Amino acid sequence: MSDVATSEPSDRPVFRGCVFCYAGEWAYYGAKKAVGSVRDGQSSQ
Repeated sequence: MSDVATSEPSDRPVFRGCVFCYAGEWAYYGAKKAVGSVRDGQSSQ
């Protein structure tokens, strides 16, 4: 089961049975995407 979650670390979070952990992973994923989009926007200016 952990093979599925670790095969694509940059992909969307995978539910592993803990609702709180899943919500935390989504928060981290969203923040990471936001920072990446801000960096991409700043480098083009």
